[in-house]
Amino acid sequence: MQFLDITNLEKNLQNQKGKSVVEVPKSPKKKIQINYLDMSNFKFDWICLDEEEFEVMNQNNIKSYTFTIQEQFLWFQNQHTHFSYPLKVEHKNFTESLKKHKIDEYKRHSLLCWMGYVMGSYESASNETYFLAISILDKFLQLYPFVLTNQELLAIGLCCLALASKHKDVFPLTSQQLIQLSSDKMDEIMLTKCQFTILDTLQFQVEVPNYFQIFDYIMRDLEYRYYKHISSDIVQNSLVSRQLKVIYKCSLHLLRFVSQYYDSTIFYQGAISYGSICYTIKRMELLKFSVPIDLIKVLSQIQTDQEINNTEIVLKYIYRLCQNGMSEKQQEFFRQTLFQY
Repeated sequence: MQFLDITNLEKNLQNQKGKSVVEVPKSPKKKIQINYLDMSNFKFDWICLDEEEFEVMNQNNIKSYTFTIQEQFLWFQNQHTHFSYPLKVEHKNFTESLKKHKIDEYKRHSLLCWMGYVMGSYESASNETYFLAISILDKFLQLYPFVLTNQELLAIGLCCLALASKHKDVFPLTSQQLIQLSSDKMDEIMLTKCQFTILDTLQFQVEVPNYFQIFDYIMRDLEYRYYKHISSDIVQNSLVSRQLKVIYKCSLHLLRFVSQYYDSTIFYQGAISYGSICYTIKRMELLKFSVPIDLIKVLSQIQTDQEINNTEIVLKYIYRLCQNGMSEKQQEFFRQTLFQY
């Protein structure tokens, strides 16, 4: 085996002169890491509390409230029905529901803002109606074989609201109300045909997994597990229940905001629902509210048990949305809507 004479500097210098100089490319600049816990620059703040709720979230006395017999009954009923819940939430997403249609993302966003306003204006509408209408809309767009355009979107959204309302509300939207909402652009025959098309495409399966269904499941599970964690119940510790109601309200407010964006469909609905709850609790902790101790710890256990993935990415996504603030359509409809919780 022969070795090069590395002591011969002249030969080495001549060899180097004969070689072409290769420029080493500069390393690309690292992307700025998003710190989703930095909550100082939000243009959309979903923590909206009245005087009573503000007082509840600043209390430390665990026996400062007493619950009525009816409220205690509802708690024990919830504790009992907890065991009849499915073991796992049904993860679902509607990625690229607009891919094969000529529908703008902004038009979908505007429609969902309007749908949220409509459902917030009717006292008889349940919380789930709006979110079920979103899932019906996206699933229909995924399955419908023909190309749809922006001009047909209002009629489809209106009929999705009608189907969701009939399925969830005690007093559903009537045909006259729907015609009035369409500014008399539709009649009963058109409404009937459109609803039948949606039902036929969905194979008459209107009960579609939706954000609220999973959100409500996680919040009920969180309440049950937390009382078990502190070895207490609603009779002994009513303040925790009131604080959880405030967290429920604010998390649902955030979920309404996030679900109106088309980009949210790339994530599973369970991840978005979980992220809205988790982010609300973190935000309240930053604002120095009296959040129940170890609540995030119990929530993290639910995340593990329910196999909710990509939560870090979802939290960063929510952070970006809150940083950007509300769109013009959200500002138009969001603040004039009286949400029922």
